[in-house]
Amino acid sequence: MKAILLTLLLTFSCTKSAEVSREGMEIQVSPITMKISHLNEIEWAVGMKKEEDITQSITFIVNMPKVSESDLDFLTERLGVDAWIVRLIVARGSESQDLGSLYSLFRPKKIARGSYDSGTASSVSLKVYYAAAYASEKFRRFKCPAFDHSKKISSMSIKGNNDDFSLTVGKTLSYPEKSHLVELTPSSFNGGHSLVGEYFIEIAPYNSKKKTIHANFKRIPMSVFVESETLIRIKSCDGINPEI
Repeated sequence: MKAILLTLLLTFSCTKSAEVSREGMEIQVSPITMKISHLNEIEWAVGMKKEEDITQSITFIVNMPKVSESDLDFLTERLGVDAWIVRLIVARGSESQDLGSLYSLFRPKKIARGSYDSGTASSVSLKVYYAAAYASEKFRRFKCPAFDHSKKISSMSIKGNNDDFSLTVGKTLSYPEKSHLVELTPSSFNGGHSLVGEYFIEIAPYNSKKKTIHANFKRIPMSVFVESETLIRIKSCDGINPEI
């Protein structure tokens, strides 16, 4: 665990800081660098004797923009922007689906003395579940997964490069969709009955009190690609429907 935290701290410390330019009526945040890393498959031992391994979920980490304290103060005082909001989009063929969003406060609240903040400005962790495991911890304890889930991811990767990009801040747009505050545990999303697809991260400056964004969502130049799944025969679960 210490090694992972050290890796994240070193990665973030090497990330270029974005600057906020305030010329004329236009506010630019540039260069923004965001990276997707630490892509992992979470396995699920299933069957009456837990004799088979399938996939429960995938997890990955997204490094958030690094911006100076004074520039964050300017965005908050000038526009009321107090957070970054991130949404997860999955593309399957010609169709795209918004899986949900989360936000990370510029100034996370302390949850206890000597503990971590309730959010983080450096990175966020995302966890995409199969529908059979997403509903609750109870579903994840089933020996025979709900909805006849028996899939195991056979190929996945991180695509693209962490090239710099910029955001033009200014326009105010309502964003009434429910969004979750980043916490210590990974933010969870329901990927459905199949996780095959390409997962994109989009970011915008956010006013968490008024539920407004202050730029169009910008898609970062990296993505997670789940290329294929394999069906695993769980003989001891034949005919069993635990969700019923």
